[in-house]
Amino acid sequence: MANSGAKKRKTQNEKELLKIRLIMAAAIIPYVSYRVIYHADSFGGWLWFAYLSLNALNLFAYYIITSMCKLTYDNNGELIDGGADLNQGGMTEYYFDIIYVCSIIQGLGLISDKCLYLILVIPAFAIFKIWKTFIGPYLASRNQQQQPQEEKSKRREKMEKKQDKQKVKYVK
Repeated sequence: MANSGAKKRKTQNEKELLKIRLIMAAAIIPYVSYRVIYHADSFGGWLWFAYLSLNALNLFAYYIITSMCKLTYDNNGELIDGGADLNQGGMTEYYFDIIYVCSIIQGLGLISDKCLYLILVIPAFAIFKIWKTFIGPYLASRNQQQQPQEEKSKRREKMEKKQDKQKVKYVK
């Protein structure tokens, strides 16, 4: 029973991957059958670009998630590691969010082609997170280093002068 945790994680990850595949299929199949096949005459260049971009993002996120779930076996064929836990936080959540957002956008794309512009939410959020995490703090620390020291108030200068003076002690 040393591998019970790995086996549980393997079954849990398989359930999550099945759920993701179903969500992706539930978005792609109606879109292709209605929009691409039924209304093929009005499906132009921009719509092909948006459709391929959505699917590329979906496949990229799905590939990353499946690579995180990669199982490890020993020489005897016994399961050693059940892969990463997909319920953990961090970047895993962002990959799931990409799949959810792309699927929702494809579903909304059945209603109106203008809904496909919502795909711009993903790079906008990525730029926001990069700015907030890396660029903003870097610029803030750089500005603090470049600012000259403030002039001291007269009162503070006087107090520092007093402290710097040698104190003479008279002994009788």
